[in-house]
Amino acid sequence: MKLSIFVPLAAFLSFVAAEASGSTVDPDKISNCLFRCLSEAASVAGCISAYDNKCTCPSPAFKDTLTICLKDACTPEDAQVAGELHVERCGTPAPQL
Repeated sequence: MKLSIFVPLAAFLSFVAAEASGSTVDPDKISNCLFRCLSEAASVAGCISAYDNKCTCPSPAFKDTLTICLKDACTPEDAQVAGELHVERCGTPAPQL
């Protein structure tokens, strides 16, 4: 299935830390699939975590890995939430796939 989705470049996601720091994204919207993809993308990009915004926001490796993972394993809703997180964490529009 072809998905038209927003894909974040951001590293965001250590759920508790993000929500405690004033995140506007509902933590219940962050599925296990999205969390796995964010964690995998951060690891591939060599970032400390998905919350390492200085590493993940500008990283092509993070974006590419996250995009593939979201398309292959997650729902369009997960991709939408990922886009919201990107905007919130990186301060730039989320790229479209």
